[in-house]
This record gives sequence, structure tokens and C-alpha cells, in this order.
Amino acid sequence: PDRMAALNISPAQVRSALSRNNYLAAIGSTKGSLLQVNLTANTDLHTAEDFKKLVVREDKGNLVRLSDIADVVLGAEDYNTEVRFSGEKAVFMGIWVLPNANSVDVIKRVRAEMDQIQKELPTGMTGQIAYDSTAYINDAIHEVVKTLIDTLLIVMVVIFLFLGSFRSVIVPVVAIPISLIGALFLMQAFGFTLNLLTLLAIVLSVGLVVDDAIVVVENVERHIREGMSRMNAALTGARELVGPIIAMTITLAAVYTPIALQGGLTGALFREFALTLAGAVFISGVVALTLSPMMSAHLLRAEHVDKGFTAIVNRTFDRFRDWYGAHLDRTLAARPAVYVVWGGISALAIIMALLIPTFASKELAPTEDQGVIFGIVTAPANATIDDTIRYADAAGKVFKDIPDTRFTFQITNPDQGFGGMVLKPWGTRKTPTKNYLPIVQQQLGAIPGIQ
Repeated sequence: PDRMAALNISPAQVRSALSRNNYLAAIGSTKGSLLQVNLTANTDLHTAEDFKKLVVREDKGNLVRLSDIADVVLGAEDYNTEVRFSGEKAVFMGIWVLPNANSVDVIKRVRAEMDQIQKELPTGMTGQIAYDSTAYINDAIHEVVKTLIDTLLIVMVVIFLFLGSFRSVIVPVVAIPISLIGALFLMQAFGFTLNLLTLLAIVLSVGLVVDDAIVVVENVERHIREGMSRMNAALTGARELVGPIIAMTITLAAVYTPIALQGGLTGALFREFALTLAGAVFISGVVALTLSPMMSAHLLRAEHVDKGFTAIVNRTFDRFRDWYGAHLDRTLAARPAVYVVWGGISALAIIMALLIPTFASKELAPTEDQGVIFGIVTAPANATIDDTIRYADAAGKVFKDIPDTRFTFQITNPDQGFGGMVLKPWGTRKTPTKNYLPIVQQQLGAIPGIQ
């Protein structure tokens, strides 16, 4: 103000100089045969140096620039906002992922850039990522992959127990990864990505893709025991099962494919899941009619006497078969009682199917523990930024006092504040996020004047 008074320059002159020299000029448009583009001249000022050179007044060749009467520095557009990170003042920058981008890849690149940004920050200042939504995604994908491995092991053990031969087990076990690789190829062709739904489809398909291969192995093994050569047994067994395997494949694929054809939110959510599962089943049918007979011809052999562990497994299942057969004969001998029990169970199942939708809770998706709690604090009308900060600090203390809090964050405006807390990783805490929600709501509600 003193320099402006000394040079006899009013605030109105400064305002007029800024409006005359810092603006976007529309210079018309250009039009082609198919489209029209509006043109804008980039005439506004961008840097502090540009504003310093701005001429406020010219008098007989004497220029008064903005730097002569003002300190021109790069600052914030709005000073009525305060950001805190774990109680310390901070600067907030949000990163949103584009609809067609992979959020996991984006956050990896952001974290890589954070190391470089950290080196360029002033002494005493650190940069941290307050909330990373991909942490939950990565953990969920890890759990699905772990489940996939467990499923493969369980399926292999079950196949061995029922086929009773290591050679017989190899054929369906090899069919599993080949079918899954084929499903991944179809996913690539459809433009799908590896996400929770497609991984879930792969997990569920493990139990489906082995069915066709098991049927082929059993049929080829039967022909070998009847005296056929391994090659003839494989050819005959495969030819006999062409129709049934095609029917099984089409039936299973037809169950899931209509889900992908649904419109609205359901179709958008489960299209990749349904087509991935149907694709895995389709590939398994092709493998069962091509690879499985060939492997059976080279691996299977006639074993007239069971030995070792195979003999133990077969004897165990023979005893179970005899026990089950005896009880089944006695049960079927009392047919009236069987019909009564069957009718009662069927009626109960129908009643339950009709009643369950009436009292069962309904939701689009199950509640998930993403390890974060958000909250919005609304201050009284006409509150100042200082008054709202007082309420936001009280809310931040509630978040900070939660035992499993990792760090807190808040963004405060004059009329409201937004904040929350990020909990410790799932493996280091026992209490789920949903159990903390009523506690936080109760404590926030007890603060006078806060909403």
C-alpha cells in the first residue's frame, strides 16, 4: 500500500491492468466438411515472472510494473482450506484413475514417482500416500490366487483317491492348466483383465474342467481292462464319448453364458465372470476330445492286481461300497417310508425357497473390509474456517484414538470438513472395520455442534 500511495496508483488501476492483460481471447472458429472447431488464443499469464512484468501504468515513457508496487509470488487460490495428515499441516493432492486405466498399474507408477518427489521436497517435509485403494485389491487378488492353489491341490488329491492310480491322475491334472491357459487366451481375445471376478471364475472352473477328462480316462481304462490295446482303447473310448462330452460342455456353458447377456448393472459386473467360466468349460471339452485320449493311450496300462497305496484305496472304497449298498437295499425295501420322507423334504425345500426371500437381507454386494473410514463434518451455518477447524480437530481426535488407526487425514473448508482414518493392515489387527463404525459414530455424535 505504501508503494502504491507513493506512485499514486489505486487498487482499481491494478484490477483494470490485470483484466486487460490476463484473459483468454476467443478468435472465432474453423470449419471443415465434417466438423467445426472453436479457436481460443492462449493470451493469459502463466508464471509469477509474467505477472511481475505486467504494466500497471505508463506515464510519459515511465512504466510502473506490478513488481514495483507488489510482491508477486506463487500461492494458493484459496486460503480458506486447511489440510492435516495425522495432526500435521499438509498439502493434499488427489489422483483419480481414468475409466479405461488399470488402477494397480497407475498406483505402481505413482509410488515410483513418489521416491523422486521426496528427493525434491524441502528439508523437513515428507510425502506420503494417505489412502491407496489398490491395497485392498492386491490383497483380495492374493487371497484368490492362494485359493486357486489350494483348489488345485484338493482336486488332485480327490482325483487320485477315486481313480486309484498315479498314471490315471496325470491325465486330468494336465487338463487343468491347459484349460485354464486356454481360458486366459479367450480372456485376452475378449479384452478382459485379471481381476477379482475373472480370478473367481478361474477358481470355480477348476472343478468343472476335470470332469470331461475323468470320464475319458475311466472309459479308456475300462476298454484296456477288457483286453484292447491302449491305442484302440483310446480311439474307441473317445469316439463313444464325443456326444456326451459335447452335450456336457454345451450344457455347462449354456448355464453361465446368459449372465453375460444381461443388461444393466448385473451384466456389467458379471459379464467377464460368466464368459471366462464358459470359456474354460469350452476349452476343457476340446482338451477331453483331443489331448486326454492321446495321453491315455501312452500312460494307461492294464493292471490286473492292485499294489501298494492303490490297493489300500481300492479296498477302502470297496468296503464303503458294500456298506452303502447294503443300507441302500434295506432303505429301498421300505418304499412307502421313502416316499413319505422324500415328499416331506421336497415340501420343506419349496416352503423354504418361498420364505427365505421374505426375511433374508438383500444387498448388491457383501460388506467388505477395505481398512478405511471416511466422514463428513458439517459445521453450523455462517461458521468461519477457524470455527470449522475446531470441530474438525475434535473429529480427528476421535479417529486418532481408535486403537488400530494407522494414520488420519482431514480437509477442512469453512462450511464443512472431510476426513477419515486408515486402519492398520488386515494381518496386524483382529477387529474388522465395520465394528469400529458404530463406535466412531457414537463419539462423533457426542461432540456439541457437530453434524
